[in-house]
Amino acid sequence: MKAAYKTHIGCVRALNEDTGAVVKLNNGYTLAIVADGMGGHQAGDLASLMAVDLIKIELSELPDGLTPEKAIDLLDQAILKANDAIYQYAKTHEDCMGMGTTIAISIITWDWLVTGHIGDSRIYRISSEGITQLTDDHSLVNELLKNGQISAEEAIKHPQRNVLIRALGTDKHVDAEFQALEWDVEDHLLICSDGLSNKLTSFEMLSIIHQSKSPEIAVDALINQAVQAGGEDNVTAIVISNGLPQAGQENGVSE
Repeated sequence: MKAAYKTHIGCVRALNEDTGAVVKLNNGYTLAIVADGMGGHQAGDLASLMAVDLIKIELSELPDGLTPEKAIDLLDQAILKANDAIYQYAKTHEDCMGMGTTIAISIITWDWLVTGHIGDSRIYRISSEGITQLTDDHSLVNELLKNGQISAEEAIKHPQRNVLIRALGTDKHVDAEFQALEWDVEDHLLICSDGLSNKLTSFEMLSIIHQSKSPEIAVDALINQAVQAGGEDNVTAIVISNGLPQAGQENGVSE
């Protein structure tokens, strides 16, 4: 298994409020996270950093023999602890009031993966059958689209397309969405902030990843294309490629 992570401030923003990480854990698990913060001053980048760091700590010692169902349970617990920490921090720091972040996470093995998300950072699976978006945006525009109040074309240019209806840390209680699935050799996983998904179509993502010889090349190409398309937002991407382990190689991220 190989993975790469990259974030870019973009062409307009003064701060990069995105944070991400790919971590090879004990017992053969890989943890991948993207968070896109929001809030005044530097609250957005603090919220995303807190979310990633806290969840990494909570999930740093996953047990042997983990099932997908148990992985989702542990992931949910980690997300709720991060939500509480960010919410309480904002309540006691006036300059951080209302801060929050999206979160898109996957716990990955050679055979299966689980995902969890809040907000509009996305997770895609790329397989022999094409590209599939595994997450459903928690955004106002997506709700309008699902309810038939706007068209897909209108959603792309909607003035409120960045308004979230669910985020980590903004409320005392939050619900993440989870799923578990098997994945195959030569499948890929893409986790990204909306700075990427707002600029590239699914077909463009699929084409770039299929044409790239490694996750490192893929994330560079994805981010470069998003920046060249305007780069109005911060851009973050993680690409993970599955593959048969080499003899004697442990599960996780190949160096």
